[in-house]
Amino acid sequence: MKNYLCINGKKTELTEEQLKQLGLNKPSLELNGDIAKVGEYEFVILKNDGEKVELLLKDTLGDDVVFGDNNDFRTSSVKSILDNFAKEIADLVGEENLLLHTVDLMSLDGLKDYGAIETKMSLLTVAKYRENVELLDKHKYDGWWWLVTPCSTPKHGWEVSVSCVSPSGVICNYISDGNNIGVRPFCILKSNIFKSKN
Repeated sequence: MKNYLCINGKKTELTEEQLKQLGLNKPSLELNGDIAKVGEYEFVILKNDGEKVELLLKDTLGDDVVFGDNNDFRTSSVKSILDNFAKEIADLVGEENLLLHTVDLMSLDGLKDYGAIETKMSLLTVAKYRENVELLDKHKYDGWWWLVTPCSTPKHGWEVSVSCVSPSGVICNYISDGNNIGVRPFCILKSNIFKSKN
């Protein structure tokens, strides 16, 4: 698609570099009710404070995904899938518009062995799911999907169980390397790349 600038009735074609210098190359994405559209993907809007929009993929990146060899998100196969998806979304919105966020990896029993991680794409924690459960009930997904919160850690001899959400919305626990379920990425984008569509 070609881009033109019209000055005094004269049409001039602009390069991508010229668009960037003029600040005209920013994506304009749809923000419609509870849904945000990013490329071909639909996201549920969890929060929009006017500066940042918190988003959870409405569907999944697949329904047959093993979490990993253990329940540590930092080294999981799910993290690799999310890192690749982050690159795809960054290509759509611009790297500067996909924001880093901190994910607390505290286990359900309160252990902090896994610490926290800064990333541009993650899964929801149990706490974040609870915070948004009423909204997510309006956008139920018909399959199981992973959360990032481990049940415990090797300190308590329980390093393979991870929290997940059932089709009815109940939080359950699955074995990280024995169950294949869905991945619903969570990310935060700058609000200024969106336009409202009513």
